[in-house]
Formats: sequence, C-alpha cells, structure tokens
Amino acid sequence: MEKIDINKLTPDQHQALVCMFFAMIPKTDTRYRKRNAYWEILQKRFNKKVTTYKHAKDAFDFYFPNNNRIGWSDDRTLGRRGKEFEEVYELYKDYSVDTIAQAVEEIISLYKSEKNSFVSMKCGFPETVHAMLKGEKEIVIDGVYTLQEELLLDRIVFVTLGGDTGKAEVDWEPGFFGIAHIIKAPYDHGYNGKDKYFKFDICMDCVFGHTYKREEFLNYRDAFDARYIGPELTRDPSQAISSMDDSKAVAVIRAVLDRQPDLKREFEEIFPENFMERVLGAVRVLIPTVAEFGETAEDAVRTYTEEKRTEEEEAEEEVYDEYTVENFLSEVFMKKDEYELLSGLLMVKKNVILQGAPGVGKTFMAKRLAYSILGRRDKKRVQMVQFHQSYSYEDFIVGYRPTGNGFELEYGPFYKFCKQAEKDDKPYFFIIDEINRGNVSKILGELLMLIEGDKRGEALKLLYTKEEFTVPSNVYIIGMMNTADRSLAIIDYALRRRFAFYDVRPAFNNETFIELANKKESDTLNHLISYVKMLNDDIRKDDSLGKGFEVGHSYFCTSADTIIDDRWIKSTIEYEIIPLISEYWFDDRDKVDEWSAKLRGVEND
Repeated sequence: MEKIDINKLTPDQHQALVCMFFAMIPKTDTRYRKRNAYWEILQKRFNKKVTTYKHAKDAFDFYFPNNNRIGWSDDRTLGRRGKEFEEVYELYKDYSVDTIAQAVEEIISLYKSEKNSFVSMKCGFPETVHAMLKGEKEIVIDGVYTLQEELLLDRIVFVTLGGDTGKAEVDWEPGFFGIAHIIKAPYDHGYNGKDKYFKFDICMDCVFGHTYKREEFLNYRDAFDARYIGPELTRDPSQAISSMDDSKAVAVIRAVLDRQPDLKREFEEIFPENFMERVLGAVRVLIPTVAEFGETAEDAVRTYTEEKRTEEEEAEEEVYDEYTVENFLSEVFMKKDEYELLSGLLMVKKNVILQGAPGVGKTFMAKRLAYSILGRRDKKRVQMVQFHQSYSYEDFIVGYRPTGNGFELEYGPFYKFCKQAEKDDKPYFFIIDEINRGNVSKILGELLMLIEGDKRGEALKLLYTKEEFTVPSNVYIIGMMNTADRSLAIIDYALRRRFAFYDVRPAFNNETFIELANKKESDTLNHLISYVKMLNDDIRKDDSLGKGFEVGHSYFCTSADTIIDDRWIKSTIEYEIIPLISEYWFDDRDKVDEWSAKLRGVEND
C-alpha cells in the first residue's frame, strides 16, 4: 500500500490521523504509550486540550474492534468530532497500521520541530512603562526571574503593558503595546540582595500607538490566548516572561496588521521574510465572532470561553449515562456523610451556594451534585450561566434587546429553564457560576421572593410582560462563590436568607485523593502537595487572608493518562500556584519570595 503524503493533508486531518492511529492499536502495543506525549505536542501547536484528542481517539475506538476497547457505541460520535475525522477514516481505514504509524511519526516530527522564536513579556512596573510611553528606545527590564535561557541577544520581544487599572499608580491603558528586541542579555543576577532576579535590556522597534486588549483578538484563535497578549493579563507577576511559538506570533501580527496596515513596512524590517510570508498568507478570521448586537467585546470574549468550556465538558460527559452517588464520591473527594449533608441541604432549601477558595472544584462539584441526584448525566435538566458585573434582569429573565429594526422582547435562560421544568416532575438544576460578581437582587428582581423554598409555585407579574410567572418547585439553584476574590460583591441579607451556604475546602487529606495521587508514583508530586498543605497553614494563619484563600486540590487533579514529570511540576508551580500567591501577598514580596523558593525547591527534595 502506498505511503501517506502528509503534505497533502490539512492540519485538522493531521490531528485526526494521529487519533485514529492510537485507536487502531491495542493497549499492549508499546507504541500506545506514546499517545499522551504526542497529544501534548499537538496541544502546544493547536491550543487544544489533551482530553480533546483523547475523546477523539475514543470516538475512533468503536470503528476498530480489534483494539479490544469498546469505545463510544454511538456511530454519530465520529461525525461530531468534525468532517476531517470522517474524511480521514474513509481515506485510511484500510491502510496498514505500520503505514499509518510512519505518517504519524512524520506529523509529530513536523510539529515538534516548530520553534519558539519569540518572547512575550508583560511589564507592569510604573518606571519602566513610563519610559516606554515617553518614547525612550532603550529600556532596562528588571524584576525578572524566569526563562533566562530564552532571553538571547536580538531575540524579538512582544511587549504588553500590564497592571491593575484599579490602582492609582497605573495611569496607562494595559494591553499589547509594541515590538522590541533584546540588546543586552541577562545581567546583574541577584541585584538588591534578591538571588533569583536579573535584568536585561531591550530596544523598542515599533510602538503601535494603540494598546490592543484581549477582546480585539477574539477573531484570531491562536492570538486570542497567546501568553500575556490574549486573555492572560491578570494573575501573573508584574514583570513576566513567556516564550511564544511561531504560529501564535503569526496570528498576533496578522491581527495587528489587519487593524493597522500601515505597519506592514515596519514589520517587514523587524521580522524575517519567511515569517512575514506566513503572516500575509494567514487566514484572517480563525474563530467565529460570537458577539451579538449590543454585546460588549468583553462579554463576547466571556461568551466564547464559556461556550468552549461547555463544549469540552459535554464532550467529556457524553461517554457516560448513569451517575451514582459512588461516582460522585470518587470524583469530588467528599465523604459520604458530607455528601448527604450537602444534597440534603439542596433538596430542603432548594437553593445552595458553594463557597470556597480557588481550585477546590466548586464548578466541577456543582454539576456532579446535580447528576448524582438525577442518577444520570442528564444535560437537559442541568443548565449553567455565569454572572458578571454587566449581567442584568433583562439578560437573565426577560427584557427588550436591540435589533436591526429597533427593540424586541427576548426571554432569558432562567425564564426558559423554568418553563421547561414546568412540563416535568423530575428535578431541574440551575447553576450560577460567580454568583457574587453580579448584583443578584437587581438580576432577580421580583423573582427574589419566588426562589424561596416555601414560595415555589406562587405567581408574580413580570416587569416587562406583566404575565404571571412562577418558579417551579422542582427547580433547584446551585451558586458558586470564590471566597478569595478581592472584588467580591457584598451578599446582602435578603439573598443569604434564601440560600444555604456550604464551605468547600481543599481535599488533600481525603482518602480517595491520596490514593489517586499515589497512583501517579511521583515522589516530587507528593512533596509538592506536602508543601502546599504547609502553605495553606500559613494562609489560614494570615489575618488578611484566612481559610477562604487556601490553595485547592484541583490544581493536582489530572486525567489518568497524564504523566507527572518535571515539566508538569514546574509548569504547575510557575504558572498556577506562584501567580496565585503573588496576588494574595501582593503587598508582601518577601512572603511571595519565601514560598516561591520553597515550592521551586520540591524537585530537589
């Protein structure tokens, strides 16, 4: 059989072929062990979760019964992955495993060889930012302590202005600011008595005259989540460095060029010719715009990310049907008596708020609590929305929305959900993420009374339609609240009276969690967990923080196939835990440095 020419396949078909290959071979085939490593290479290149590739492989499993895996028995599943999966299957299903294996090796080598040619930097020190804004060319970058090996002479740097706009010293507009290159490699190591810090110098080659915010990259998939350029402008140190692969750099420059075509000549002087050829040939719109008329760009970004997350969750959940209490206890790391207390509170009170620190799994818990009561993963009877500062009664229940011809009455998700529940006698669960980020009393309006357990079934006239409306007795509301968020809205007494509040704590001492952690067979992971438990002790004792700021166990919850190696450990420490404690102790740099050093030292323990 002829060799597969991977150059004739699209990138989407490349990914599909890799997934199909691992579906073709049994677990006993030694090549099967490579799947996670290969998926991680694809993840880095295409910005998709490893689980996305795992589920695609699961969809292919059904079509290759000789692999001794059941797979997903719904023959529609493969098509749901996308047309490229069906195309690849039809083209290569009869090819030998060895022929496809050779093609897969070529595909992985292709994407593995792609270089991280650029550096992305977020700068939030006022002195440094003001120097840039004044038009100074040569800039000293200090307060840096990571990725020294990436900061090579002449390397191009994508410069973003960071900083919390709520602080008085931040008198600039945060966002992607310009392009520079390194003119002096890292020096002054350990200045000011700080062992880890160093400096390096850049020369500003191009300043846009406009700082690009994350929402302006919404139509450019690779640019949208580029480190320190896309949505990740918060929860990072004031001075932060990240490498940037070429594909994201292409998308970022294309996004800027589409808005400022006059920069083309400047970019051609800065970037190599082959890079600019990729920029000019790039597809302009890489993801669909989801913003509706009248929706702010920020809300559009939120909508996109929420829909993307929901799609991923649904893809994960469609594998299963039945969902028991035992399933819940194995996934959520809760004791049975705690589960009985929580589920009992919800069924009696009808409204519960799960409150806790980041990473304790509140959102994960909420859906699975609903599924456990239903006895199955019934997505039709479970719906989730996320509150935010601009969310309103009109968004949630009913109101007039602008159209091309004026205004039309539009019903919100809670109204529709209640109407759906009226036709059924089974429980329905409405989940509200970040419930305290919105003005709950304003969002609920007259329904604030109707959600009370003893007021279910009573009717009130809606503000806009004057129709009689009730909240059915079979509708249960689960809210989530992050106790570590310093921007929390105050929960008033009227709301507290209508909800039961349940504290969700880190589950490091849970027997199931300990068992799963031990299965990873990583001493370094166990050392890291031990340090995080000590960190939580310190956080609880801090009068300005307390137990509501503890680091949660979800940071260490990985799929069964995830390989816990030094890279994973380092990534978790550097890009998840340290940014979190940097935010907690933003006014105590010594405390951040102390704990950062302890956490980084786990690899040497």
